[in-house]
Amino acid sequence: MRRVKVARDKDYVDEMRPLGVFGLPFRTLLSREIRRFARVWTQTLLSPLLTSLLYIVVFGYGLGSRIREVEGIPYLQFVLPGLVLMSVITSAYGNTSSSLFDAKRERYIDDVLVSPITPFQMALAYVLGGVARGMMVGVGTFAVAIPIVGLPAEHPLLLLASGLAACVIFASVGVVAGILSTRIDQIFFVTSIVIQPLAFLGGVFYSAEMLPAPLRLATYFNPIFYAIDTFRYAALDVSDVAPYPALAALVVFAILTFLATMEILRRGYNLRY
Repeated sequence: MRRVKVARDKDYVDEMRPLGVFGLPFRTLLSREIRRFARVWTQTLLSPLLTSLLYIVVFGYGLGSRIREVEGIPYLQFVLPGLVLMSVITSAYGNTSSSLFDAKRERYIDDVLVSPITPFQMALAYVLGGVARGMMVGVGTFAVAIPIVGLPAEHPLLLLASGLAACVIFASVGVVAGILSTRIDQIFFVTSIVIQPLAFLGGVFYSAEMLPAPLRLATYFNPIFYAIDTFRYAALDVSDVAPYPALAALVVFAILTFLATMEILRRGYNLRY
């Protein structure tokens, strides 16, 4: 009996050992992150879909009656990739930022910190939770909008890669925001004052070539513009900048933001509410 108990204890230790990236601690945290937003799917998944459809109706059909085409593309098709990516970005950010903030406020972040999980596993689980929600919203928006708009996917692999890179970037930013925030309004501040204005000014509803030179130059300094432009090229085969260098920049930025997320979790800074 003692041998059996020792063997079982050894199996448990091996299973809990954090050396394997996809070990039990990582899988448990990732599963919790996915179940967290899946339980309230009407708020986390359905609400962004309805918001995107309202944008399509209001801006697409409203402005589409006055602006027939942009770069030879029907206006409603032109704006849809930007609307999809904007929903993806806000969903990925909202998931991780609210999750970390709630974990600090409710003090169950302590359970994560005392578990046998490495900072890399912790960062990866939180970011992948945000990526999962962002990609679900993106796929759902496409599925709902394609029958209405007939949006093609000219470069599906590029579409997937650019969407994933944008998700990783803003899910990582959300982790950092959730850690640094001491009040819930600080999280919403980043969404309403930083992310959404940059998205609206990043070419969601227009081409950068339509702007006068000073505004066009300002648009080129907007990082979200490159994500939207790459995503639009992948869907419609039109872009204002070279798409593959822009994608490379997105991937590099995604890696850097993820490493920053892992480092701030490793230091344990401000993880107590």
